[in-house]
Amino acid sequence: MRALIFYLVAAFILVFPVSMSAYAEDGPKIILQSSFIDSEGRTNVVGTVRNFGAMPAEVTVGIQTDDGRTLEAPTFGRTVWPLSDSPFKFILEPGTSQSGAPFIVQAKKVQSTHYDMLVLSYDGMAVGEEKAFVGKIRSTAPFDIHNVSVFAAVHSSDHKFQLDTVRSNIIPVIRPGEEFEFVAIPDSTVRDDVLYYSCAGLDFDAPITTLEAGEGKFIAYDLTAFAEVSRFRYENTTDSIAFGIRPYNPDGGPLSIKIPQLRENQTVSVLVDGSVHQASVRGDGKTIFIDFYVPKGEHDVQIQGVRDVPELPYTLLALSAVTAAAVGLARFCKGAFKISKDTQTQE
Repeated sequence: MRALIFYLVAAFILVFPVSMSAYAEDGPKIILQSSFIDSEGRTNVVGTVRNFGAMPAEVTVGIQTDDGRTLEAPTFGRTVWPLSDSPFKFILEPGTSQSGAPFIVQAKKVQSTHYDMLVLSYDGMAVGEEKAFVGKIRSTAPFDIHNVSVFAAVHSSDHKFQLDTVRSNIIPVIRPGEEFEFVAIPDSTVRDDVLYYSCAGLDFDAPITTLEAGEGKFIAYDLTAFAEVSRFRYENTTDSIAFGIRPYNPDGGPLSIKIPQLRENQTVSVLVDGSVHQASVRGDGKTIFIDFYVPKGEHDVQIQGVRDVPELPYTLLALSAVTAAAVGLARFCKGAFKISKDTQTQE
């Protein structure tokens, strides 16, 4: 219980400045940095980048060495989402040391959608003799997610000081509904001082944009939104692609989605929180382009009519053929048979 209270207090100290300073600056900044010498005599330079901007960014960090070189490396999370953190780490060759503080070489804004469908479960406290970072990952996505790893910053009791940066084992694929355990171990040199972990995040390959529609059928789509997307799924009862969304921009933001056009008069509509929402919908015969503005805050979205193709069972097709033949015969006989509008025959 005492450990849990400590963790909650530490988490509050770390997270509170983010919420209070939302979008106060225009992009990623290095908020923590330190170094240590490992058991092999190598200098390890570690730190954390926080994205204060309203756009996702791919961040490259650099350091100068005492022999005049500039080393560069990406943050552990390939995309640093708005108001989130991602740590970094450099391991220098023995006999080489850093010259000056780490700095951001490049912060490239990217048009990425954050699929928030991997659930992390952990308490943040160091575990066992190895002072490991352990927990579980569970997928709520409707598609496979590949090459998943968990990263975190390592701390002592002083939350302002970062001891190390760790990455877990890589999980090759997590399928819908699966759960895996992960573990990450800090360097043995700093192990005795490790107390807890923060800035935990996930790194994985961009998911393949294909959604299972049941009965072995799939819907290809391409979604672009500067937002966090969750609960992504296909709903057969409403013929909808449905998901939760939260734009990163405090004022809301645009969303674009493309789906295959299956027939000329296919009707597609957009619902936000259960109400019809104004959207631009157009087709070119192969693709339907859907564009609309998502209001600020969190919302539930449905894109209805994504398949919109009536599927007639074989018996109904056979009955239709028999009915067509009967009507043709009736016309040929010029009234020999009278078909009543009030009578229907079912088989």
